[in-house]
Amino acid sequence: MQNLIILFLALLPAMAAQAEQSASPEDIEARLKALEEEISTYKKILDSTQGQKSEIEETLERNEKGINKLINEIDTIENELDTTNDKISSLTEEQKELLTEKGEQQYYIEQQIRAAFEIGNQEYLKVLLNQEDPNEIARMLTYYDYFNQARSRQIESYNLTLLDLDRVTQALAEETIVLESQRRALGTQQISLANIQKEKRKTLKALINQISTAGSELTRLEQDRGRLEELLGKLQESLANLKAPGSSQPFAGMRGKLLLPVEGRISHRFGNQRNQGKLKWHGIFIDAAEGESVYAVHYGRVVFSDWLRGFGLLMIISHGEGYMSLYGHNQALFRETGDWVSAGEKIAAVGDSGGQDKTGLYFEIRIDGKPNNPQNWCVAREQRAA
Repeated sequence: MQNLIILFLALLPAMAAQAEQSASPEDIEARLKALEEEISTYKKILDSTQGQKSEIEETLERNEKGINKLINEIDTIENELDTTNDKISSLTEEQKELLTEKGEQQYYIEQQIRAAFEIGNQEYLKVLLNQEDPNEIARMLTYYDYFNQARSRQIESYNLTLLDLDRVTQALAEETIVLESQRRALGTQQISLANIQKEKRKTLKALINQISTAGSELTRLEQDRGRLEELLGKLQESLANLKAPGSSQPFAGMRGKLLLPVEGRISHRFGNQRNQGKLKWHGIFIDAAEGESVYAVHYGRVVFSDWLRGFGLLMIISHGEGYMSLYGHNQALFRETGDWVSAGEKIAAVGDSGGQDKTGLYFEIRIDGKPNNPQNWCVAREQRAA
């Protein structure tokens, strides 16, 4: 297995050299797709060489990936519900306008019929029976013809309004059925989410007990850190030639101008000691409530969006020129590998994945693969993003 990793890493320079020769959008997309497959394979290698996962850890990974999937499905259904509600509101307003229009048209038609009846009983019969002047007869007949045409147009318009009203009423009924179906689907997924979250809490409790009993927390943290460092090294070499679009503002010029990815209190700072001083924090941990929105700090490309031992549901964004940002322990990830993201775009939801005993976000900034203090780059988020 060790030889396999050495061979895998030895191929990276050749892959990078080949990548330099092609830089079209299609080539970049193909390289990112290949990178996603490589990272998936590489992650499996890391898991197998940096300590075997226990059955509890495998259950935890399965639980947290299941939660991520359900939250994304619920998010999709909620968006569909919003769209359907908007359609129903629009159709209801259109129905209201058509009913008003129908009432007005019906009134005008009634008035025209009444007028026609009154004219027919008087002047029109007199014109014909009394055989008045031919010119006068022609003029009156033309008047009656215009009158009848106007009435016909009014009746035609009224009939079209009735057809529109039928169409809108039918569409409204169909959208109402869709809405009820979406609500039922949402309820089902929410029940499933509650069940799997309950199972996850049991699994997490068992994992914490296992670590405490075995006294292996330091070893576990070192292995977790080792996995992340190797993953970042792999990404750094593979992304060496993937540049951000020229229209985007370089990350290097944003020092001290970025917003932290989530609102909350920083409970662990960059460089602070952890595990009784045997390790240091390479990033910061921001205390935040479960489900709070996590935002990208700058424009970039998602190069990793998956579960990683010790970091749970982790997202890594490449900002070009060797700059990367990391967002760990999420409850859900809303962007996939290859997606472009903008500064301030919602990319994840705060959680406690990866074996955490409290909710919050682990955040790192890397420059050419080396950790850098995020507080040198980001200021506190004063209020939630819109």
